[in-house]
Amino acid sequence: MHPTDVAALREARYRAMADPVRRRLLRLLEDAGGPCDVERLSAAVDLHPNTVRGHLEILQQAGLVETRPQPRQTPGRPRMLYSRSEESSDASAGGYRLLAEMLTTTVKSAGENPADMARAAGRKWGEYLSEQLPPGRALPPDEAVRRIGQLLEDIGFEPRPHAEGDTTVFDLVDCPFRDLARDHPDVICSLHLGLLQGAAEALGDTAMIEALQPFVAPSLCRAVVRPRSS
Repeated sequence: MHPTDVAALREARYRAMADPVRRRLLRLLEDAGGPCDVERLSAAVDLHPNTVRGHLEILQQAGLVETRPQPRQTPGRPRMLYSRSEESSDASAGGYRLLAEMLTTTVKSAGENPADMARAAGRKWGEYLSEQLPPGRALPPDEAVRRIGQLLEDIGFEPRPHAEGDTTVFDLVDCPFRDLARDHPDVICSLHLGLLQGAAEALGDTAMIEALQPFVAPSLCRAVVRPRSS
């Protein structure tokens, strides 16, 4: 392939993967175990089929999705079925995979408790990525929870909050490090837990990270946050 064509394909894939809906569609196609039609995908992401078709077309142009007509026994226009291409796993990982794998392996070999090391590193980054409040100041719990949700979105998750009493549960339907987390949950999930704990402390410690539950479903993790006073 000509270098110009390679650069154009990389740009197309970058643009395709930049949208959380398209990342979610790729995850759904991977977990489905077989081709899916637009109706099934649109129901899963709660969007109109025409909107989903537009996203799938962009993914197809980037070489991340393949299509084929569904076999039928009667005359008429066949329904199109969509599946992930063989190249999509490498493309969706982007350039981070090798570096992240190397860093993860280094953490695991550096001490007897890699989970504690990863959580400590995450706490420092959570503090850094959150607003540094003046001494003695703390955000109200609801604002702290909102900013924790924003942090999750900023680092590449697709958080969907819902209330359970005074607790906020974030369904995380699009972990950008899912493949790596499956291989090294002790490091990656501990890192994310520390990140949330550090952010909560930096925001005034009025919200508590009660739990981070990895892989409650194939493409779903969950963060549980509640006011510190409850």
